[in-house]
Amino acid sequence: MSRPVTPPLHDDAALHALHAQALQQVSPATLARLRSARHAAAPRRSRAHGWWMATACSAVAALALGYSFTANPPSAPATPTVASAVDDSSDVLDENPDLYVWLGTTDLAME
Repeated sequence: MSRPVTPPLHDDAALHALHAQALQQVSPATLARLRSARHAAAPRRSRAHGWWMATACSAVAALALGYSFTANPPSAPATPTVASAVDDSSDVLDENPDLYVWLGTTDLAME
């Protein structure tokens, strides 16, 4: 099975020349019709109102959030908790000694 022959690639200047030559062969009436069709198919700028609405809603939400922090400032805790100076770790062993039995029977303890 043979491959199809691909045409040689032209450089950029040659392609510009071909485009200019093709434009000269198109009649002015056809160019006018193409130009009017292109402008008619262009999207309208109707999304501008959506951005204003999104910006306004974001500003209102930010102002409401800021006002809620100033109206009710967070209160400080009434009494600070003090950690005990003595570490009593004996209750850890009293809670579940089966864990240590299980660890002793598996190879996980040696890893």
